[in-house]
Amino acid sequence: MRIALLLAAHLAIATTVSAQELSGVWLLQDPNGTFSKALPPPMTAWGMERFKANRPTIGASAALDANDPTVDCVPPGVPYILVIPTPFEFVQRQGQVVQLFEYSHFVRRIHTDGRTHPSTLQDTGSHEWLGHSIGWWEGKTFVIDTIGFNDQTWLDRLGRPHSDALHVVERVRHADADTLEYDIIIHDPKVYTAPWQGRLIFKRRPGWEIGEHTCVAREDANYLEFKSRAWQPK
Repeated sequence: MRIALLLAAHLAIATTVSAQELSGVWLLQDPNGTFSKALPPPMTAWGMERFKANRPTIGASAALDANDPTVDCVPPGVPYILVIPTPFEFVQRQGQVVQLFEYSHFVRRIHTDGRTHPSTLQDTGSHEWLGHSIGWWEGKTFVIDTIGFNDQTWLDRLGRPHSDALHVVERVRHADADTLEYDIIIHDPKVYTAPWQGRLIFKRRPGWEIGEHTCVAREDANYLEFKSRAWQPK
């Protein structure tokens, strides 16, 4: 009986450790340019004006003269960076979880030491692209809370806009040892009349390393000819 109880306790501890183990390289499954299969909530007048001015590189509104900010190497923001089909790595450290993105080598620090968001984020512009992130565990779910953005990025590759009031909540959990369910909730009352929720699935890629990816804005003749073929709307 004592051995059985010790074994059960050991398995319970192992399960907890496993559930809170995010480390490794992860790759998005079934990328489609956005984080949600659901249509966004109705937009405000300000949001709709911004949306109509956006010309994405993919989707029904794709345009050769796209004005997606990332075309000019502007940082993609969150959750946009998560829908780019390049891998990222979770690195867990004391007091923080770090996301290392292959895309343009962006680094996102998620503070887990109990701190709160600084009250001066909008004044200083210190975390305006990927935002300021804090995180904590709720049982087997890792919760990420992010604010502090500017309004110069898009939510996804389809041109959905956001404002500087954007508040992103991510909830990450294991579906199994090699699969992450990554729920995302967008709160942005300046643009959307209700929260917008979606889910992404990531698969672990054992043995992978984050590669070198550099964003270079190019306008030479060869690149423009390539772009005219590669980005032609289907």
